Amino acid sequence: MLWYKAWLETRSRFLTSLATLTIFCAVFVHHALTVTQGNAGFSQGLLHSEWKASFYRLLFVSQQYVVIIWILAVVLLGMGGIVREKSTGASSLTLSLPVSRARLLGVRVCVGVLEAIVLVVVPWSAIFVVSSLARMPIMISQVESYVMLLIGGGLTYFAMAVLVSSLVEGEYTAPAVAFGVVLLSAIMFDSWLRPFNLWRLVTGDFSIDRSTYLLPQHLPWLGILASLSVGVLMLLASTIVVHKREF
Repeated sequence: MLWYKAWLETRSRFLTSLATLTIFCAVFVHHALTVTQGNAGFSQGLLHSEWKASFYRLLFVSQQYVVIIWILAVVLLGMGGIVREKSTGASSLTLSLPVSRARLLGVRVCVGVLEAIVLVVVPWSAIFVVSSLARMPIMISQVESYVMLLIGGGLTYFAMAVLVSSLVEGEYTAPAVAFGVVLLSAIMFDSWLRPFNLWRLVTGDFSIDRSTYLLPQHLPWLGILASLSVGVLMLLASTIVVHKREF
């Protein structure tokens, strides 16, 4: 019942985000491949090194757009929970269920994480299929690397959204605060703490080879682990806040 409740709460946001991301990625890559091949007089079956670099640069650019839309989506998925229900007057029903607040939050987080993973895997699968149909197959290792960067590093944004939604009430106030935190953190870290900028980590900017636009075999696992650790701490803080809050 709790899993179904969490699914119902996020279903519309998840499906809308999934459709938007998948369609955008498929159309963007298909259009870029068609235009570039046409301008270059590309002959199918002949893959020059210059075109390889341009092709993988296209994938790198695609990741930038995927990151922007994905972060917007997971922040919205992180909204909700008991605090939001309190502002709408529905929290009394949820709190009457014979389960702890920690379990309510845990189920909500698990559903959100699964949805966030799908929001990465499906769009990149669409990019892989479109590229293969255009006779420009992507190395599966590159797809896996982009997916791992976004999931491993980006889930911190989801955890941050859950924490904000546990602290801030209001249908629109909590998302506004969360989006503000995302924007300000990106600007501040890029200005003063660039090596720790999470945005650049998940886009692959720290890892990409600027001559070939290929991601290396070994990803920045230390940065990914640090990001996941921060995310876990935020979720633990959310649990403590929800447990101690008066409803």
